[in-house]
Amino acid sequence: MVNPLKPLVRIGSYRSVPFGLLGMAITAIPFPIALIPAVLLPGDTTAKMVYGMLAMGLLVGLAGLPGPMRRVGIWFSNQMLGTRIAAPPPHAKVAWAERWRSAGWLLVHTVLGWVLFGLGCFLFLGFVLTLVWAGGGGSPIAIFGEQVTIEPGVAGAWTLPIGLFTLIVIAYVLAGFTKLFQYSAVSLLGPSAAERVAAAEVRANHFEQRNRLARELHDSIGHTLTTSTIQAAAAAELVDSEPQLVRRALGTIEESSRAALEDLDHVLGLLREDKSSREPERRLIEVATLAERARSGGAVIDYELTGPAAELPATLSREAYRIVQEGLTNALRHAHPGPVTVRVAVLADALRIEIVNPLRELAVTPDRGGNGLPGLTERVEALRGELVAGPAVDGEPLWRLVTTIPLRSHS
Repeated sequence: MVNPLKPLVRIGSYRSVPFGLLGMAITAIPFPIALIPAVLLPGDTTAKMVYGMLAMGLLVGLAGLPGPMRRVGIWFSNQMLGTRIAAPPPHAKVAWAERWRSAGWLLVHTVLGWVLFGLGCFLFLGFVLTLVWAGGGGSPIAIFGEQVTIEPGVAGAWTLPIGLFTLIVIAYVLAGFTKLFQYSAVSLLGPSAAERVAAAEVRANHFEQRNRLARELHDSIGHTLTTSTIQAAAAAELVDSEPQLVRRALGTIEESSRAALEDLDHVLGLLREDKSSREPERRLIEVATLAERARSGGAVIDYELTGPAAELPATLSREAYRIVQEGLTNALRHAHPGPVTVRVAVLADALRIEIVNPLRELAVTPDRGGNGLPGLTERVEALRGELVAGPAVDGEPLWRLVTTIPLRSHS
């Protein structure tokens, strides 16, 4: 149930008072100039008043056209009215459509300020009757040309309910004008449709960047942890019998960790908006290093790269490296012990990546939960490619991941 007295006890309802006074004060600046046409142009008193008011409105509107006026209006509205209008970017160019809206807001602000002042003075006359009675009454006062005498004592007590009613009406009027000021500010100073679209694009780019960073961390750190875990487990079994293999595994773990730290430093630099942070150069031809590290941990990797991989565009080469890295990580994490086949072919019109690993049983597919496969799908779709992942269709207990990326759109 709506409480009708709530606007009367809320301090924010009376924000229209200082804001309206500010609007009135603004007109004091162009007032001397607005008197010029009122004095020079011929006509009676009414006509001269109209000339002056039109000149005043024109001058106030022109004052709202400069670009900084919009930012000033937003600041005052947010501070004095409690609105939450988003300010434009610091160095954004203010279009003329927004300038006209700012001019309209300034004109509405000043007009509402004067209307509120006049209406407040009119309504306050009802409270004046109570003040006269409280002062002893007896003296006649003129109201709209009529002489009204307030009798002292009980005879003039009728002014009390009128005064109370007047105060309540004034409170509601102030609350209503606060809403009018807020609505006009949001409507005329708030972001336009084009600005909202631009802001939405900025947010979308921001989320896309965050998702990309999450994929980078998942792929690089996840791969390193997977291979390091396998190598550490193998080293623990061989620590007594094959110390040379153990030292080799530890060296591979160190090398993988250094590479992961480079990726981590890059991602953290982007999160800090560190301009000095450079992205590590990961290229498709470095997939051989991934395969070698996995072999050092005891995994059986059958890797083959054909075609001019060194001639691929840098962006495509880096993304292809991540695709192979994530696919190999998933294979090492979920595969049944056995050889993992990695085939990368740079063809005339496409880049084809195929990773095959054994399954425990043909009827059982490995648990591919988490961010691995969805992250791969996002990468491939961003490159306008296709990804197919699932059990082999030829009856063998294998899991096959095949990615095909067209090269024409990346040349």
